[in-house]
Amino acid sequence: MPSAHPYRWWGMLEPTESKVPLRNRDQPVVLSGSALDQLANTCALQWFLGREVKADAPATAAQGFGNVVHVLADEVASGHTPADLSVLMERLDSVWNALAFDAPWKSQQEKDNARVALERFLQWHVMDRTGRTPVASEHDFDVTLEAGDYQVRIRGQMDRVEADGDGRAYVVDFKTGKQAPTGKEVERHPQLAVYQLAVREGAVDEVFDGVRPEPGGAELVHLRQGAARRDGGETLPKVQAQEPLEGEWVGDLLATAAGKVLDERFTRPPGSTARTARSGRPAARARRDVTWWSDLTHHAA
Repeated sequence: MPSAHPYRWWGMLEPTESKVPLRNRDQPVVLSGSALDQLANTCALQWFLGREVKADAPATAAQGFGNVVHVLADEVASGHTPADLSVLMERLDSVWNALAFDAPWKSQQEKDNARVALERFLQWHVMDRTGRTPVASEHDFDVTLEAGDYQVRIRGQMDRVEADGDGRAYVVDFKTGKQAPTGKEVERHPQLAVYQLAVREGAVDEVFDGVRPEPGGAELVHLRQGAARRDGGETLPKVQAQEPLEGEWVGDLLATAAGKVLDERFTRPPGSTARTARSGRPAARARRDVTWWSDLTHHAA
């Protein structure tokens, strides 16, 4: 039984090192807001498998749902589509069948959820939000930041940029997932914080007539989730706001993430429930499989 030999037990091998560095240390480390959270807070291994190895699982219907809603929100904000639910539903109907669902009933259920999400978006879009007005939608940005001993190049796209009553820039990120962070997590939400840092470094100057605005804050708008009764009830989306940044915690996160990339320290934190790419199995499950296989082959020998 050749495969029982210990040299075939991948769980027993020492970590390997590539002869070719993953990143050039003389160049800024390129990251996105979502990558920052994975690298610094959750699972650097998951970031490596998904972003570098391209071993992510195929796109799901849930991701397709989110993409469609984001596109329609952008069309309304940019003025290409009127803020009219019937028009948005016609646009939705034209692409919905391209999304792959496990069963017809699931497709209909998610289409109903998309309708509710769009209704919430429209209610939020037309309401008075303390004098804020939209100035850009799906705004691309590319800025380079100093983070400790590193330079970090942040590239991404802001779902919406608004000017508040004081002329400050306010960034909105639409979410279509079923989960929301806690209030405490929003205070130090890496993606929102990166948007605010980007504003500070000139990412939205062009939509403010070349003048650099002060960051006024950022928020998550959860279109799948209704607001609490005190905030307007189910017809409005749940909104979680992050105040203008204070302290150096975001720079510390960027430095931590950049250091992991340059040093190629892609490990899974103890107790993490992060899933392995492609297989979809938790890393802990994979580790148990190695133990089980080692025990089996030991007794067979």
